[in-house]
Amino acid sequence: MADFSWVTARLATGAAIADAADAASLAAAGITAIIDCRDDLDDQPLLAGLGLAYLWNPTADDGTPKPPAWFAASLGFALPLLARPGQRVYCHCAAGINRGPSTAYSVMLALGWPADGAEAEIRAARPQVGLAYAPDARAAIPVLGYGAPAPGAIVT
Repeated sequence: MADFSWVTARLATGAAIADAADAASLAAAGITAIIDCRDDLDDQPLLAGLGLAYLWNPTADDGTPKPPAWFAASLGFALPLLARPGQRVYCHCAAGINRGPSTAYSVMLALGWPADGAEAEIRAARPQVGLAYAPDARAAIPVLGYGAPAPGAIVT
């Protein structure tokens, strides 16, 4: 059984997909899309025949800052999916501590969650998270054009 936690009804984060049985358990749990943030393994061979949307967005869990472009790839994949009813996205890395949860955090920020609220939800769902790249996500969101409009802005 895959090691994952629901952060919201449509967004989950957690650890690596170890085998085809893990992949099948995610599909059975209602996951429709996966973002794999590991830099050493690609899940795609494990997902064959499950009909899941998939993005491999690799980066090392090395503590170095993650650039906006890294978050942009995940957001460009996840946000259009989450705009459709019934889609559920799983953001994962090797242990479900830093890269996967930080990616889920960036998705929440891009959807308009306040930073403290998003972090609290992720930590409540998965207490072992480190969220090492949360500061990078917070910096990336406005650079990428996400977030609330400025007070008094006219939105057309």
